[in-house]
Amino acid sequence: MPGDPQFYGPLGYSGFWLFLGLALAVAALGWVAYSVWSTRPPQPGRDVPVPRFHAPAGLRHEYLAKIDEVAALLDAREISPRTATQELSRIVRGFVQEATGVRASKMTLDELRSQRVPAVAEAIERFYPAEFSAAGAHDADGALTDARTVVGTWT
Repeated sequence: MPGDPQFYGPLGYSGFWLFLGLALAVAALGWVAYSVWSTRPPQPGRDVPVPRFHAPAGLRHEYLAKIDEVAALLDAREISPRTATQELSRIVRGFVQEATGVRASKMTLDELRSQRVPAVAEAIERFYPAEFSAAGAHDADGALTDARTVVGTWT
């Protein structure tokens, strides 16, 4: 009743609550958009610049010396061509890991290809037949050349 002193009309809300609610809604939408955008898979075919890594000369000399040791053991027939190829793969992967920080020693060939270091992936691909086939053609001289090329020409 209009004349009743016990009746109070509804109170209006402060404008502060409206702006706070809108700000929280915008923040939540922004967080969802960022989450979706930052976790999407990479776009295939996108041109990604090839990283340039500079290996210190001492590191190159160290790994070239390891390759020369494998060559000496192979020439002395102390190791088989297959073992030599396996050691060269380990050496090349170790060099890449020390030069770039990429955990190449734990990567498959496809993972190495995705790292955008093509010379390494090509060398490892040529090592595979000798490493993994039971009676494959073991081209140890070609493997030595590939390993020296990867380590010696690394920039």
